[in-house]
Amino acid sequence: MRNVIALILALATLAIAGCGTSEDSGDVNQDRIYTDYEVFYNANEDKTHVIARFRFGHALGTILELKNSSGASVTYNGAALAYSKLWGGHHKEYAGNTVAGSSFVYTDADGTRYTNVVPGGTSIEFPSGFDTIDKNNAQTLAWVGTFLAPNDQVGIFVGSWAWGDDALFWTDADGAIDIVLGVNQMQNLALGTARVFMDRWNAADVTEGTSAGGRIRYKYRATNVVITVIDSSIP
Repeated sequence: MRNVIALILALATLAIAGCGTSEDSGDVNQDRIYTDYEVFYNANEDKTHVIARFRFGHALGTILELKNSSGASVTYNGAALAYSKLWGGHHKEYAGNTVAGSSFVYTDADGTRYTNVVPGGTSIEFPSGFDTIDKNNAQTLAWVGTFLAPNDQVGIFVGSWAWGDDALFWTDADGAIDIVLGVNQMQNLALGTARVFMDRWNAADVTEGTSAGGRIRYKYRATNVVITVIDSSIP
């Protein structure tokens, strides 16, 4: 179950959407605030998005906003992160890809400080010539990049403009250098053009956090590719 939740959270930025209303973090038990930190480089726009999300109780709990009136705040490498409804957390963007030595510092409404260093990460790209998916036959996609180390994971999302006509693939096998696109996951794919996203992330538990815990990750999104979905079983 934990891996499923981690996958959902890590791929949440495949399609950014408003996350609804938030509550003031100062109104809840400070020791029950779950923290989720992410440094997300998107090669499609050559930007790094830094996001700190706070929820009550657990990873899927009520969204919390750190407000100055309560004395709570979060910084990334010393820069304050403002709350963004679009990102469902505190966010700041940077040009290019930078992560070395970066850290988050969260100060709760009681004045307790938590410092967490972002784990190292690496790039990933689609192989040249990857332009077709046959939904009737499994295929192995070998990415361009290093093998998976402990805490590394790769997720691939294939989507079209039609709701539900998509597929999701994921692996966290240590030493993996490829991922199998299985026919079961591809059954909902619509024939024709589809866009493919691929994320690689390194995630770990926070070293400093409340009793509710938290996660911290570095994520790299490869340049998207547009492919054609076919069905070889159709004459």
